[in-house]
Amino acid sequence: MTNLSRLVFAIAISPIIFAGIVRADDPGLFRARVGLGYDFVSQEYFTSDTTQTPSPDQMLEATLLRKDYLDDKKGLVYLTFDPQRNGQYILEAGWEQTPDVYRGLGWGHVSVGGQDSRLDADVNLEIKERYRGETEVGEDVSVIKARTGYRRRLSQSLETRIRILAERVDFDSAGSLVYDYARFAGEVGLSVLSRDFNSALFSIGIEKRNVPDSNWLDYLSVRAGLGYFGSLSQVFVSADLTIENKDFSAPEDRDDYILITLLANLRIPAGEAFYLKPDLSLEYFDFEIDNFINDDYLLARGGLLFGWDLEHLSASLGPRIELLSIETSLEGDDDYSEMLAQAGADLMYSDKAFILLENQLGKRNYRHKTEYYSNFIFDRMSLIGTLKVFRSLSFDLLFSAEWEWHEIDSDDSRLYLLSAGLNYSF
Repeated sequence: MTNLSRLVFAIAISPIIFAGIVRADDPGLFRARVGLGYDFVSQEYFTSDTTQTPSPDQMLEATLLRKDYLDDKKGLVYLTFDPQRNGQYILEAGWEQTPDVYRGLGWGHVSVGGQDSRLDADVNLEIKERYRGETEVGEDVSVIKARTGYRRRLSQSLETRIRILAERVDFDSAGSLVYDYARFAGEVGLSVLSRDFNSALFSIGIEKRNVPDSNWLDYLSVRAGLGYFGSLSQVFVSADLTIENKDFSAPEDRDDYILITLLANLRIPAGEAFYLKPDLSLEYFDFEIDNFINDDYLLARGGLLFGWDLEHLSASLGPRIELLSIETSLEGDDDYSEMLAQAGADLMYSDKAFILLENQLGKRNYRHKTEYYSNFIFDRMSLIGTLKVFRSLSFDLLFSAEWEWHEIDSDDSRLYLLSAGLNYSF
């Protein structure tokens, strides 16, 4: 994974947030939530002007870089209106503010119907603006998104559903990678249900995006899916196959592709408290026009875990593999293989404790030796947990870390992500 990829990954999924939140859980019409938070994203890696393993003298030329991409304190307040006190109709307004930026948010939800037919609708609003300092391109933005879903039971074994999505994003300033756009999507599906709660799902959907300032980024996407969820002879099965065709408005079919994804998971009993859990995932991109950016590739992941269940604890251990194959005419492509061992443990103890722990230790080998990549050993850890400290006082934790030790020492990197909160409800 390149340094740029790590940065995008970190900013997208894991700001480090420390927040103490006070909730007003009065069963009345209104609920309030206020809090203080701290958002932080940082990256550490080595850089050097040599692509070979540095000697002791050359190590003086290698530098440990640390860059903080997000470092904000913030306050927040939310007010929720729930007249039925059951989540059927909800209106929520929120305000979040840092020393330089504020965000105004709104959410509305309506749910009507019962088991035979049901209509759900949501509307989300967001306004984000910088009120102090110099505004960067794309920083001030407004977003409105609406979703509607309807499902109806046609018989004991058939159920149909319809989903519609509309979204509009407007920036106060535009740049080479920042454009206003509007997006519309719809999907219809049919579920076939059995008496033992097994289900097969067929779906087809369409999505259209319009980008006024860059028509080449307009696209039309058609997607079809087939899924199964249930059990076969005491073996739990979950499988999903999706095919997507995306057609951009750029000339000469540039960026157009077909994407095929397959996800399959099994859980096989192996005794009173033991089980085997094989899984497989495939992702294949087939671009209409191959170039130095868009190359066809196949990504495959698979594993076989051996696990056991106790009263409140479930643990698993086993090997996994990941393979990437890229079809390119360039010398020294990005093909690689990963072999790793995965261990995990889940603890669920009523409402007192909920902990998910996973660790992966392995090695990535690149097929070709290039100046841009070096083989490395890695250790990836993740921890999610909630503990009730005392009565209405609870502690939440999200931790993720990744260490990479490369054959070229200057490629070594470290990534730490953390989110923690102490919550009190009254």
